[in-house]
Amino acid sequence: MALVKTSLKLFGGDTVVVRCSERCHIHLRSAQAHRQAQVDILSVQNRDNAWLTVPYTGIWDVLIDSHSPSLEHSVSYVAA
Repeated sequence: MALVKTSLKLFGGDTVVVRCSERCHIHLRSAQAHRQAQVDILSVQNRDNAWLTVPYTGIWDVLIDSHSPSLEHSVSYVAA
């Protein structure tokens, strides 16, 4: 199983673009979640790509969960 994590400083309205070579679960989680009781997470499941719009400015963790040991992926963003 492959698990990929990266962090990005993003502004509200930016869109994170994730592309994978195989279907996987893609999550966008506020890095502030570690300090707060309420967690902000945007997710898509069983997809090979995702376009997720960030609701507010901050540090965001992109998590990709796949069953493939040789997952190829790219993470980028489109500024608002």
